[in-house]
Amino acid sequence: MSDTHEVKVVRVGGILPHPNADKLQLTMVGGFQIVIGKGQFKEGDLAVYIQPDSVVPQTDPFRFIWGNSTEPQSVTEPIPVPAKRRRITVKRLRKEYSEGLLMPLDSLQIPDNQLHLFTTEGTDVAALLGVTRYVPEVDVEDTNGDQSAAPKRKYPKTLKGWFFYALYRLGFKSARKSYAMEVNFPAPVYDVNALKNATRVTFRDGEMVTVTEKIHGSNARFVFILDDEKNPLGPGKFYVGSHYQWKAMGDGVFWKAADQHPEIQAWCVQNPGKILYAEVGPTQKGYNYGCGQGETFVFPFDVYDPSTSEWYWPGNVGVSDTAPVLYSGPFYPKDIVATFVDGMSVVPNATHMREGIVIHSRERRLKLKVVSNKFYEGDSK
Repeated sequence: MSDTHEVKVVRVGGILPHPNADKLQLTMVGGFQIVIGKGQFKEGDLAVYIQPDSVVPQTDPFRFIWGNSTEPQSVTEPIPVPAKRRRITVKRLRKEYSEGLLMPLDSLQIPDNQLHLFTTEGTDVAALLGVTRYVPEVDVEDTNGDQSAAPKRKYPKTLKGWFFYALYRLGFKSARKSYAMEVNFPAPVYDVNALKNATRVTFRDGEMVTVTEKIHGSNARFVFILDDEKNPLGPGKFYVGSHYQWKAMGDGVFWKAADQHPEIQAWCVQNPGKILYAEVGPTQKGYNYGCGQGETFVFPFDVYDPSTSEWYWPGNVGVSDTAPVLYSGPFYPKDIVATFVDGMSVVPNATHMREGIVIHSRERRLKLKVVSNKFYEGDSK
């Protein structure tokens, strides 16, 4: 499953007046509504669309995203603007949602030798512009999984903490309590594409689907690898990873979740080589899904078998909880999204809103997500 998070050259469609602002207008890119400045575009223009949860580069064309920084400057160059401040999100502008960013080509300072690459509708220019996907810090750094409302401390408290902080600032990104590990086995990075992005492969009207609540935590991976494939009873090793890294044993949320939910390791030992993917937490402020202080949750959502390159639904593996099912039946996009994407979480004892939904085909290997605009709006704040 892969979300390429493309940044495409698009042709501007119909433009409508903004119902609540004389100086703003509305247009659609695919299924996304964008708020634009009045007169900024005309129908038929080529532009670049940057979807939510993208991170723009720290360059002049995008400086308006983070504003005029008041942070001190170093001797040689400005202090880097954190990714979370360069993140494109869903915002409500004068009561109308703007789902991403639409940029005029003449605002991007495109080098002359690359202009031809921006003249064909549908071209992915993410790499050319330096736009990347937003990855929450918990996926690349250590976290204790503390779901309290207290904000993260900006600077270390101890001398040891300052040592690792200094290493991290110098570019050693794994200088945390849970160091990243190098492994020599295949383990795909798991993402689910958004329904609105799925123009080539999507659900058919009436296709039988299951809709589950989307859990707001951190993407985790678990696997047990035999040291000697010729001896199934021989020694092996249990690996725990985040979205992009395998983690050395430590006190971060990924290992903490594995320790608190021993059925995870038990299943992996019984199924060596198969990679179990799950959402773990709490790692996001305000989204504890009923966990008490110091507790963790695990919601498995997929299994990958490298020996066959097959994926399958983990509902039959008996591992912890799976995300609550909200609906099962025929797919009708407007009805399903309108009915289930917003609302409170239905996880027992949860007292917060849901992030959105994941739609699973019951007829083929296809999953697509819909994130609530209300969630995006709150998350960006």
